Amino acid sequence: MNSPNNKETELERRERELREREHALRLRELEAEIDRAVPTYQTSKHEPPESKFQLWSRKLKIAAQFTAIVIFVGVAVKISSWLATAAIVGGLSWVIYKIVFDKNRPKI
Repeated sequence: MNSPNNKETELERRERELREREHALRLRELEAEIDRAVPTYQTSKHEPPESKFQLWSRKLKIAAQFTAIVIFVGVAVKISSWLATAAIVGGLSWVIYKIVFDKNRPKI
């Protein structure tokens, strides 16, 4: 037969196991709560402020790029206008030649 001492130790063991499980469960709940409660922020790399020399060199570089683009567009427009003028003059010259100087044209 089971003695009262044996039942008491069994009861104490079960109570201890129950307390340990409750303790572990409470710890998991607290960890989950902490994970939810911690706010996350977007991080960015810290860059030191630019010196005046770096600022002016960057502005000078941008101005040089803009000037180069403007000059390139101006030259492209000038060349295209020369080509258009040559095409128009050539076309008119050919039409005038065909009308006035071509010997194979029919007489009216």
